[in-house]
Amino acid sequence: MTDFKLQKYRDLGAILTDSFVYIKVHFKSLGKAVLLLVFPFYLVSGFLVGDAYNSFFSAVFTNPEAAESMIGPNFMMGMLLLLMSSVALLTTVLTHVAVAKQQDDIQLSDITDRFGMNFLMLFLLYILIILAVSISMLFFIIPGIYVGIKLFLSPAVTILENKNPIDAITRSWELIQGHWWFTFATYLVMNIITSFMSYVLIIPFGILMSFFTTAGADSSQSFVSAMGIFYGLMILVASLFTILIVIAMCLHYFNLIERKEGVGLRQQIEELG
Repeated sequence: MTDFKLQKYRDLGAILTDSFVYIKVHFKSLGKAVLLLVFPFYLVSGFLVGDAYNSFFSAVFTNPEAAESMIGPNFMMGMLLLLMSSVALLTTVLTHVAVAKQQDDIQLSDITDRFGMNFLMLFLLYILIILAVSISMLFFIIPGIYVGIKLFLSPAVTILENKNPIDAITRSWELIQGHWWFTFATYLVMNIITSFMSYVLIIPFGILMSFFTTAGADSSQSFVSAMGIFYGLMILVASLFTILIVIAMCLHYFNLIERKEGVGLRQQIEELG
């Protein structure tokens, strides 16, 4: 049994800290699910997008006017798979949290059994969010940021409350009412942390790749190959670090539920009889 509680009141510092604690507590089950259900998507999409960048830089070296060569079948397929990868990651982590809310011993089958339907619901929600934020961005960007933050909890609501995308959007809007700046701060800080962690891994690799390309006999071709690998790896690493943002989203969801509805406190009172 674990002492980690999802349903409780948290300030910003607790949300950030507990996001790492959650990964520490559930490292094995979460890691196994991500490796099986998410990593293949990112591996293929990263390879296709990296190959598209490879072709682009190769064309630039041979014909500088051929910049449009990057926009090809591999690039388009890679971007589509990248979108699906993001939804697969979101589905896996949110389903894991939903199971963790009900039981301590999380098996892979607990996640795979719910993965298909959850993926479909989140994919539809993803499209709606992209459309809503894109349209809002047309009005001088700020409305797009406002709407994006108001919809921040909708993926968590979809899975944790088993709601359809429209109801999840409405529920997220209501929960964040009066807590917009708190939600914005949570999202911003987690993005800064995950971006920094990504760069810590990516920059040394980039330096190493540059060293090998400059030391190679055919430097131009080595550079082209290195850039393709680098962009593919950058996509993979940066995307996987978003696990922390998804967990923070869930913890903030439970935090707002506790602040507004006192669910956890009510459960404790009922347990005391």
